[in-house]
Amino acid sequence: MKTRISAGGIVSRIFILILLILTFVPLFVMFNMSLKPNVLIKTDFWGLPTEPYWANFVKAFSFSFKPVLNSLIVCAISLVGIIINVSLAGYAFGCLKFKGKTILYNLVLAVMMIPYTLMIVPTYEIVTKMNLLNTYWSLIIPYISGQQIFGIIIAASYFQGLPKDLFEAAEIDGANEWGKFFIIALPLSKPILITVGITAVVAMYNDFIWPTVVLTSGDEIKTFCQIVFNNAAGKGSNDLGLIAAAFIIGTIPLVVSMASTLKYYIQGMMVGAVKG
Repeated sequence: MKTRISAGGIVSRIFILILLILTFVPLFVMFNMSLKPNVLIKTDFWGLPTEPYWANFVKAFSFSFKPVLNSLIVCAISLVGIIINVSLAGYAFGCLKFKGKTILYNLVLAVMMIPYTLMIVPTYEIVTKMNLLNTYWSLIIPYISGQQIFGIIIAASYFQGLPKDLFEAAEIDGANEWGKFFIIALPLSKPILITVGITAVVAMYNDFIWPTVVLTSGDEIKTFCQIVFNNAAGKGSNDLGLIAAAFIIGTIPLVVSMASTLKYYIQGMMVGAVKG
């Protein structure tokens, strides 16, 4: 039996195809630029390289390795703090009963409604008073405090939906609140925590505004996006092929982390959608 496709189905497929083209054309252009010398990019922008110009990647690796390492260090330390706070706070809001719980949870929701840009000036003043400018901690502490909000909300929703029988059985066996958290809640929350972690790492790794504000002393401590975006804006190298190759190299850590945890990320997104 043949399936008849309606006019709306045809239009939706065409629309999706256009969106896919608009998504992949910039990626194709970036790869194409990375394999051509700068002169060929300016004279024949859309043309394919007759021979791959691998020197772009060699040069890009030498100047982007340190910024990528800086970004990974910041993301790794921040991620540990985010996961600890999200798991503990999410469990408290989802499973415990205490005075002021509703008020505190509403405050967390209210913080999420505040635009990121409005927090730049007061956060900068706090970091300045703490003498943390031009250090990793000027990024790590604000990242932990800012990126944990969304994670706490979805983690609390997930923990609240866990079967109460599991916690009652653990309590009968003599487990205290910490035991119920480590034995039951934490292992079951793996997909949610991985989803929170990936979302936070992508946001931190791709952040350009905050590092530009607090890291101004030199290139040794600057992040990947900060260095490469400055070069792309003409504040350093104007070699477009080199910059394109640097973008590709800098994207590899995100691609690897996403690919290695994709199964848990999808599970976390589905669970979060159902629980929410």
